[in-house]
Amino acid sequence: MTQPSPSWVRQGRAMFVVLHLLAVGLAAIPAPVGGMSRRAWKQPTVQGEIQAWADRLGVDADALESGLWDVAVQFMGARKKVLRPFRPYYFRLGTQQSWRMFVAPHRHPSRLHIDVWEGADWRNIYIQTTPGDDWMEEVLEGDRFRSALFRYAWPQYERPYRHLARWLAKRAADDFPDATRLRTRWYRKTTPTPRQMRRGTGPEGRFHSAFVVEIERSP
Repeated sequence: MTQPSPSWVRQGRAMFVVLHLLAVGLAAIPAPVGGMSRRAWKQPTVQGEIQAWADRLGVDADALESGLWDVAVQFMGARKKVLRPFRPYYFRLGTQQSWRMFVAPHRHPSRLHIDVWEGADWRNIYIQTTPGDDWMEEVLEGDRFRSALFRYAWPQYERPYRHLARWLAKRAADDFPDATRLRTRWYRKTTPTPRQMRRGTGPEGRFHSAFVVEIERSP
């Protein structure tokens, strides 16, 4: 017959469970991690959400945004202090939350376009999730890369986005021997409404964040 565990073992186990639930529960509280950038808040998707809530509450959108920013800054500062003692625990046990749940539909998505300059004009070689224009598709549309591309279209990720363009230029040097430059840019288009979908119409998009890199080759 199995002997019961000593009381101090049972108490220690219960304390560990309580502390674990506390640590994970605190980290799971919704927070705008990665979104504390005024430039990011000016994106059409974010502005659309702020305007929608301002209309619901009957307040001025600019005043609502300013108030939300102040609250978010204070909340994130307090959150950082509260979670600091648990950081080593999250790291050791792998319980970090590296991504956030979606809080609203992304009504203004951006799609990556890649072009190369060959002589006198740009030639398109890749459009994200578009059959035919599929250079580097096996890499750019992999599970992990899709998550990165979603972020790189936002202004706070401009630096890694430019690193991506330079890396692509190195790959293009072998695949396009006549190309001298590579250009990356994003095409942003508002998702159509159900009525527009039924009619086969929709809003026009526009390009943004174009970045041109010289294609260098070894002598």
